[in-house]
Amino acid sequence: MNIIEQFKEIAAADFNPLLSRAKDEGRKIMGYFCAYIPEEVIHAAGFIPYRMRTAGTRGTLKGDVYFASLNCTFVRHCFDKALNNDFDFLDGIIFMNGCDHTRRMYDNWRHADLDPSFRFMFVAPHMINSSAENRLEAEIKKLITAMEEHYGFSFSRERLRASIELYNRRRDLLGQIDQLRKADPLPIRGSEFFAIIQALTALPVEESIELLEKAIDFLKNRNVSVPSEVRVFIAAGCVEEISHLELIESSGGAIVGDNICLGSRYFDLQVDRKEEPVRALALRYLNHVSCPRMMNDFRRRIDFIKKQISERKIEAIIAEKLKFCDLWGGELFIYRREFKEAGTPLLPLELELYSGSTGQIKTRLQAFFEQVRNRHEISDELIRTAGSNYRFSED
Repeated sequence: MNIIEQFKEIAAADFNPLLSRAKDEGRKIMGYFCAYIPEEVIHAAGFIPYRMRTAGTRGTLKGDVYFASLNCTFVRHCFDKALNNDFDFLDGIIFMNGCDHTRRMYDNWRHADLDPSFRFMFVAPHMINSSAENRLEAEIKKLITAMEEHYGFSFSRERLRASIELYNRRRDLLGQIDQLRKADPLPIRGSEFFAIIQALTALPVEESIELLEKAIDFLKNRNVSVPSEVRVFIAAGCVEEISHLELIESSGGAIVGDNICLGSRYFDLQVDRKEEPVRALALRYLNHVSCPRMMNDFRRRIDFIKKQISERKIEAIIAEKLKFCDLWGGELFIYRREFKEAGTPLLPLELELYSGSTGQIKTRLQAFFEQVRNRHEISDELIRTAGSNYRFSED
């Protein structure tokens, strides 16, 4: 098994051998939701941060008792797994007001009185400004105090600085792999890159750094490009199904850029080592590439995508939302207007996690990629014709 296949195997399961070994050694695991909760704080407190996800889901039968069918499939799958004790390895869990759907997970978790006993609601700002920076810094300190009181330890700023170094190193390595996605030919598929990140969120950071270094060596001089692929940027929130990303690729797309929770947003922006550590974390987690929950940052998200289009020679955008996600529904509405004006082909998709409806999606993807390729052929022909006419007039 090569290193990429190893990452895929880890990403496909709740638990993995490295987590199991860490538990056997007495280490504790802290679950958390959303990209605005600082992993460094969790790690410095002596826990392994574990991003909550729905890998290995068996459906939403039990979750639907607590959540209406109008709630997104991520929360229903996730809560169903909790009711089935699939997260019994967790020693604590941190919720967040990412959206109304995930915020309600905290209420239902307490109502059902599910383990673990440490359940903290992390309230992150919805805007980016100096007041929000101060607010997020205060919330991080509140989280630290809650962990100290519950687990009976004294938090160390020096350990926090050491954790920041580790996670900055991991972001740097992920950034190096991400840069490979600019290449032509491609040494890594987009689905492989996202599998790497998903696996990292369920691994001790120390081991993950070692695995990333091996992955970089493995990717040297590798070529996985397919002729006539369309270079695609994907914008979405909760994307967990690697099989869905592989479907995009098998339909004719090469995913070379993204704005996804477990994509660019995960490793964008280092923590400033010169700042006081808690303040530095607040600045980093508030100012990395944002998602639609951040209300005053839409223009920066658009500029980020346009920059990626230029740098990575992107030919088309796929913009996805989970059904009933109002945040991404509004985002996609504005994307359509912005990129129509910019002349960039965009395919909006509304999905449900683990729905199995791949046939219809594949048909839409294939038709979209064919339109993009035809558009390029027409543009190339117009350029050739214009060139011929120009040379003829000169003669």
